[in-house]
Order: sequence, then structure tokens, then C-alpha cells
Amino acid sequence: DFDAGGHRLRARCRWAAAGVALGAVMPYEVVLGRPQYVWDLFDELPAAGVVAIAAPAIAALIIALVGWRAKRPGAVAWAVLAALVGMRLCVDIGRDAAAWGALGLPESITARQGWAVMALGMTAAGAVLTFRAHARRAGWALLIGAVAVAAVFFSWPGRGEAPIRTVWRALSVMGDLPGLPWQLGMGVLATITLWPALVALAGLWHLRVPARDDHPVVALAALYGLPVLIAMLVLRGVPIGAHGWTIFVGLGGIIVLTATVALLASAFEVAIEATFAPPPGVDRGPGLPPRRAALVALIALAAVVAGQAVLAQPPVKGVEWTLGPRTAEADALFTDTLPAWNTARVRWERSTRHGGGGASAVLAIKQAAREAIRAADAIDPGLGAAVEQLTREARDLHVAGRTWYRLVAAVNEASRAAALPYYLDPTVYTFTTPDGPRRLFQMKTFAIERVRRFEAADRRYATLHVRRIDDREAGSRLLGFSRDAQRFALVDLAEATEFETSLAEAALEDPPVCAAIIDDDAARALRRCGEVLAQLLRAADGGLSPAIVAVTDRHELQHQIDGPHLAMASAVLERLPARGDAYKERVNRELSAYVAEMTAPEVSPLVGLIHLVRFAAQGRGHLHDVAILAFEAMVDRPLGDALGPDHRAIADAFAELAGLPPEGLRARAANAWARLYGEDLVAAVALD
Repeated sequence: DFDAGGHRLRARCRWAAAGVALGAVMPYEVVLGRPQYVWDLFDELPAAGVVAIAAPAIAALIIALVGWRAKRPGAVAWAVLAALVGMRLCVDIGRDAAAWGALGLPESITARQGWAVMALGMTAAGAVLTFRAHARRAGWALLIGAVAVAAVFFSWPGRGEAPIRTVWRALSVMGDLPGLPWQLGMGVLATITLWPALVALAGLWHLRVPARDDHPVVALAALYGLPVLIAMLVLRGVPIGAHGWTIFVGLGGIIVLTATVALLASAFEVAIEATFAPPPGVDRGPGLPPRRAALVALIALAAVVAGQAVLAQPPVKGVEWTLGPRTAEADALFTDTLPAWNTARVRWERSTRHGGGGASAVLAIKQAAREAIRAADAIDPGLGAAVEQLTREARDLHVAGRTWYRLVAAVNEASRAAALPYYLDPTVYTFTTPDGPRRLFQMKTFAIERVRRFEAADRRYATLHVRRIDDREAGSRLLGFSRDAQRFALVDLAEATEFETSLAEAALEDPPVCAAIIDDDAARALRRCGEVLAQLLRAADGGLSPAIVAVTDRHELQHQIDGPHLAMASAVLERLPARGDAYKERVNRELSAYVAEMTAPEVSPLVGLIHLVRFAAQGRGHLHDVAILAFEAMVDRPLGDALGPDHRAIADAFAELAGLPPEGLRARAANAWARLYGEDLVAAVALD
């Protein structure tokens, strides 16, 4: 009656539970020599994000308790499976919820490939079960299932490139690498990526030949092969100078991976055997029967995931802001007093970091805070309370990004409640110094001149038309901007006027152009664009600024509609295979907004087309890639090759699109958006 699988599962519930919990206590980054831990983020994340961060520790506690207290191994196995699957789903749902904010979940929590780990665990369990005659069919089912799960992992792109395409690209360039060390390195990376598939396919051997013992080689490879390969890469950095937290976090990740796969393997083995192929005399006696345990685990899992889904609902965007008149007192607060406080806060942070002038800097920031609170309280008590909270909580040297956004948003909400026409836009600049990563917290002050309200897909949104007032010499340098964490999108009227001026100056050239010609190859496209621009200027009695503002409204509104979970256009993946995920994400979101802005109903879509041709003909940044992708989608043909864009083809594409009537060009843009993202573009209807 000795149950080897059950005893192995209980043993792993002790040590592997500690390994799973390790993921919640490792630092996720180091700022100025100070490690940052996940519990430091509890105040900075939505409720679903907090649940996601706590999920590994909670799952580890559940696993340890059931391994200690549950009487039947089958019940233990189903509880372990429910805990691990629930942990993964809570992390994924919480990651999506946190993406709406200024601060996402640490990669140490989110960067685990659930499908790949599942395939490894199923392969190890299936191989072991083939050793037992009564459970051999169950083992075969697990081995086949592991191959199917691995296939899903490698073929499903998620929000990026499918892993199989990444491996194919890596292998296809190996012959072009400069030497054997480079080729070996690329081969190791490809092997690590392919490991779940290689192990799952190797497990099919046991469909013909049962395992000879309870520890087949395939199971050992599934359990420990991937951790060993990753450890080789992590420890390789020790002789060349990598040390400290990097090595520590890397080794911690290996322990978490090993523990998770070991638990999954034992849980699958025991759960499948006890439930569907129990040996005589094993897993009998008091306690919850395996089938009932599976039902209870499934109900508990569904309840937890449903609760997390409710907590992860996206934020409600704002649509109402009654604008009162500007006053001298409020102008002084938002133009001078609050910016002066933030300047004092930045100086205090710098002096504290470098160990000099700390006392005088503290006095300066306290005096500036008192003046800001006094001025805000005289205007409106609610505004005074928000400014007091901002100046008090922002004193922390390591204040996290989302705290800054939350504090500034509270001031904006107080201004909205008091009908004050002012808006603070928070910004967090992250950069690297010799002392480590640094964050610089800034804010810009705008006066609101108009609120525009829209409805799209049964949800309401709003844009604020603003002018910067805290620094009249420096605008935002953007026509508009929208952040997922904020309720309103902004359109900068001063920048729209500045852009109109630059276009008018370019149109006065002989011959007219859309922008300065810095490349002979691009001259044809810019001159054809200049002809169209000159015609637009002649036809626009009030200038182009109103049209620029209107297309910017539609652009920023599209960002608000898309949110952080916009589907990745396949064209982005195909054109930018070697670019990082962050770059592709940025291109993808801007591509959606720039194509959508040409569907604004009240103005000529040529304004948006001119926007794109300037990017296409100049530069090599992310907006250049956006423009090429947009033109290719609208004319439905490539405009270049692997060596770069064809500027003659771009000029021809612009001429083709510019020759369409306004409704035709809007329809072409809407159809292009639908082809890029696989669904119809949502219509945005102005409510005012």
C-alpha cells in the first residue's frame, strides 16, 4: 500500500512551497543601492494588482497547509493544482489591471511562461505514470496533452511574436554570426526557448516504451533541465563582473521555476492516478475523496478568478468638467506656487542624494509647501486638502511612480470639483546613473479652455483643450497626450498653433513642401505633400489650427479607447521582428491612433495624411515606422524592402490617397485600421 507518488507530493509541498513563496520576497529592482520589494507597491497598485503580487505567497501557504493537514494524497494534489493555476490566473489578470496605471507589476512576478511550465509538469507526470501498469493509459493522456500544451505555447503570439518565430529567426541567422562563441550562445538561447517542446516530444517515447522505474530520464529532464540551462547563463556573469542583486535575483528565479515544475509534476501524477486510475488499497480511508476534492478545488478556483476579474475592471474615464473663470489667486497658485514647491522638492532630493545642503533644502521645501497649502486652502478647502496630501506624501525620496500620479490626480479632481479651469500633468522620468536607476518627478500646469465630450462603444470620454501656463517659453512639445492612468486626454492649443505656423512656413517655399528637405530621396514625397498643403491653406479661412486640434482630439481619444490591451497588429510584428517588445508596443499604439485620426468627421483627413508623410519622409524613429505601416495598410502594398523604405513608392502612395475625396480617404483609413487589428474601428461621436 506504499504510495510513492503521494509521499513525494507531500515532501514537495514542504520545500517547493517555500520556493514558490520566494518569488514574493525577492527584490524586483535596486534604486540607489536600496532594494525594492513587492510589498512596497501595495499602496501604488489597484486591488487586482495587490492580489497578483500576494498570489505567490498565498498559493505557497495553501500548498504547505494542505500538504500538512489533508489526509488523502488525491485531495492534496487537486488543491495544489488549483493553487498554482489560480496563482497564475490572478497574476495575469492583475497584470492587465495594473497596466492601466502608471506602474506595472514587476517582471519578477509576471515573467513566467505558464503554458511552458505546464507542459514540463505534465510530461514529468505522464512519464512516471507509464511505469505503473494500472495508470499507463492516464500517463499516455498526460504525455499527449503536454505536446498539445507546448504547441499552444509556441504558436500563440499573445501580445508579441510567437515563440516559434523567435526561435526560427535566431536559428536562421546563426550562419551569419561572426564566430563559434556567438553561434554557441545563440544555440543555447534557442535550446532554452525550445526546451518545453523538446521535452514534451521526448516524452512521446513512453507511448511505446513504458518507463523502467519511478524516475525516468524524461521526467528528470522536465524537472531540472531548464533550471540547469538558465543557471549556466546566470552564473556565466560571475567571472566577467556581474554580481550582487542581479545574480541573487537570477538564482532566486531558478529556484521558483524548479519548485513550480516539481509541484505541478507531482500534483498531476497523483491527481490523475487517484481520480482516474487508482491502484487497489491506495488513497482510501478518511478524508475527501479525489473526485469530490477535484470539484471543490474547481469551485474555489472559479470563485477566486471571478473575484479577481471583478477587481480588475478598467477605470472609468471622466466626461464632465464645468469650467469656471480663471482668477488671479488661482493663477498664482498653479503658475508659480506649486511649480516652486516641486522645484524645491527636486533640489531637496538631489541634495539628500549627494549628502550636502540637506538642512537648507528641507527648510526650502517646507516653506514652499506651507505657501502652496495656504494659497490652495484660500481658493477651495477641498483643493487645500489635496495640495496638503501632495506636499506631505511626496517627501519620500523613493516615492514610486504611481504614487506621484495618484497625488497629482487628487489635485486635478479637487480642481474639477471646484470648477477650476486648471490641470496638472504629472511625469516620471526614469534614467540610469553611475549610482543606479533614478526617477525624476515633474509636473506641468495647464489652463483648460474647453472640454470636449465623446461617446464610443457605449462609453464616454473627454478631451481637455489646454494651454501651458507655468513656463510660457516651453510648451509640451506634443500636440496632445493621453495616459491610461488619467481620466482625461489633453490637446495643447499652443502646440497646435505652433505646428500650423511651421506648416505655413513650409508651404511658402518655392516649390512648397511639407517640411524641410534633408534627404533627396524624400524630396518627391515632401513636394507633392507641399502642393496639397498649399491647397488646404488656401481653402481654410480660419487657418489649419482648428483642423489640427480636431484630428488631435480623435488621435488622443483613440488612445483612451484602446487602453493598454490593444491587440498587436501582425504588420508590426512582421516589419519589426528584431525590435524589443516595448518599441513594438509603442509603434502599435501610435499606429492605431494615427490611422484613426484620419476618420475625424468634421475636418479634412488630409491633415492627418500630411502628418504621416512628414514622418515617412524624415527620420528613423518609431513614428517613421508608424507612418510606413500606416501607408502600407491604406494602399495595401509594401513600400520598401528589407533594406529600407522606397521614397518614390511613398510619394506615389501619398498621391493616390490625397487624390481621394474626403469620405473616400476616411473610409480607406477605417478599412486599413480594421485590417490591422482584426475588427471594425469604433466610431466616436461628439456629444457637444
